[in-house]
Amino acid sequence: MTEESRQSEHLVDYRKWLVAAEQKSQEDFDKTILSLSGGALGISFVFLKDVIGPHPIMQLGFLLVAWLAWAFSTFSVLTSYYLSHLALRRAISQVDNGTIYKQPPGGAFAHWTAILNAAGAVLFLVGVCCITVFACSNLSPKGATNDRKETSTSAIPAATPTIPAARPKAGQPP
Repeated sequence: MTEESRQSEHLVDYRKWLVAAEQKSQEDFDKTILSLSGGALGISFVFLKDVIGPHPIMQLGFLLVAWLAWAFSTFSVLTSYYLSHLALRRAISQVDNGTIYKQPPGGAFAHWTAILNAAGAVLFLVGVCCITVFACSNLSPKGATNDRKETSTSAIPAATPTIPAARPKAGQPP
């Protein structure tokens, strides 16, 4: 075996390793985005219930956008899983019928899988930004101070200092 054929063999092995590493990396990425989006939805519900509680909710639109962004992030990652499956089937079919070099591997399914993966990540980050604005507006010291003042004045009546009335001295009009 010549040196050139050994290098070619090593290059083929290295390419196989790169393909496997790419697939593993993409799979881990999808799982991470899916877990983070689902977890963020759950944590935001707990935040709303336990941290804000009965207090008035400020900037509700940001919370709703965060929820929608995380829901669509989850949906896009789940859809990309399915389309990835279809892209692999399409690529196998392309190899079997000899059209793999004439068409993009996986066809449109591979293209949409890449778009949905990127969309899932972007939507997750949009959700994080929106929930940050929502949390900051609902945990601001100014808002907390106003709530405490309202609570303290409504729960406990303000005590007014009583100054004893000055008694008129004998012979002075009251």
